[in-house]
Amino acid sequence: MSRNAAASKTLLKNLQVPEGDKTYEKILDAGLALFVEFGLRRTTMEDVAGKAGIGRATAYRRFADKDQLIQVVILRECQQQLARIEAELAQIDNGVERVLESFVLAVTRAHHHPLLQRLLTSEPETILPILTQRLWQMMGFFRMYMASMLDQEQEKGAIRKQSSEALAELMLRLTQSMVLSPDGVMNPANEAGVRQWANDYLRPLLTP
Repeated sequence: MSRNAAASKTLLKNLQVPEGDKTYEKILDAGLALFVEFGLRRTTMEDVAGKAGIGRATAYRRFADKDQLIQVVILRECQQQLARIEAELAQIDNGVERVLESFVLAVTRAHHHPLLQRLLTSEPETILPILTQRLWQMMGFFRMYMASMLDQEQEKGAIRKQSSEALAELMLRLTQSMVLSPDGVMNPANEAGVRQWANDYLRPLLTP
């Protein structure tokens, strides 16, 4: 098993809420609220425990440290956004259009997410290492997710046969670049512009 695959499985395991453990969800909710309001640097595990209405020791029984909590909060937000995107994609019949729209929605939703905007604006020195040097963990998870979707479309003959993992990584790295460096011709704030760019440059890679 590759390092990326192993890390992805670990991250997925961290997101599995123990059955009936509402405290776990409370900690994640409290962490998200405080990270958006105060940022990562100014938020402590004690703050999160207080916001969640639990003791400090209880919080540490679920999460070893704040770094682990940050990763799981971010991944849960990503998964929730993915669920919303999937619901929208289910309304699209054409396979090529589904893949293109998945890219457009991923870019624009990430760009407008309040937590990401808060951190990129107020403490880029904290969030950028997570989204660059340490991104390989999350990249592994999302590459597996995206490649699975591409495989399904290829099996139906809806898109061109090619390496689904390579194409997934290409789309993910484009998303990363556009979100972290929004100033340019490809502006993630402009949904119509992102959709046009995807149509012009990604469609030829997908069309059978």
